[in-house]
Amino acid sequence: MGKTRSKRAKRAKKSSFGSFIAKLFLAIVIVGVLGVAAMGVMNVIVIQSSKSDIYGIDDFTASHEQYDAVIVLGCAVYKDGTPSPMLADRLRTAAEVYKTGCAGYLLVSGDGKDPSDYDEISAMKEFLIDEGIPESDLVCDPLGVSTYETMRRAFTEYGIKSAVVVTTDYHLSRAVYDCQKFGIVSVGVEATLPGYVIQPYNYFREFIARAKDCVFMVIKPEKDFLN
Repeated sequence: MGKTRSKRAKRAKKSSFGSFIAKLFLAIVIVGVLGVAAMGVMNVIVIQSSKSDIYGIDDFTASHEQYDAVIVLGCAVYKDGTPSPMLADRLRTAAEVYKTGCAGYLLVSGDGKDPSDYDEISAMKEFLIDEGIPESDLVCDPLGVSTYETMRRAFTEYGIKSAVVVTTDYHLSRAVYDCQKFGIVSVGVEATLPGYVIQPYNYFREFIARAKDCVFMVIKPEKDFLN
């Protein structure tokens, strides 16, 4: 009898533990689904809020609006200091936009906080000079290590009140959204020249980053601690 009760107790304990694991797994799945859904909603907010302010280069050149600055955002630079194809695309587009005479200067923003290790700013600056932009028309922000930081600093450190934002098309809605949420009157111009392929990773990362910046624009931290 004692052995039978012991076996039943063990089976009941295993069953209880199994039920707990099942409930825990279900709870994790539900939280995950709700989290992804919430991020999806935030992505829609970011994309829709800036949709009407995004242009192709041909549409933008027909505009005669004036802005304080053209802001071009950095991305990968190779070890030899050469801009990646995506960054080169952004820089060529920014140069073309700036040459329309739409702004007083061009703000080059990227990761240059430790030039001995990694330096987007020098690569961007040299490329733009080669594209015919006078060095005197370039203002460089080596602490623009994220989209949020670029726009926060554009407003707080450089006093920009209006801007044309230039970056890759999948990234542009968030860049314009961030810019506008800091009170900068802004439009965006897509960098879409051929010569490279945007990887699925970029879209996945941007999905998360849009949600992150949507939250950041509510709490407005003094620094992007997630960059």
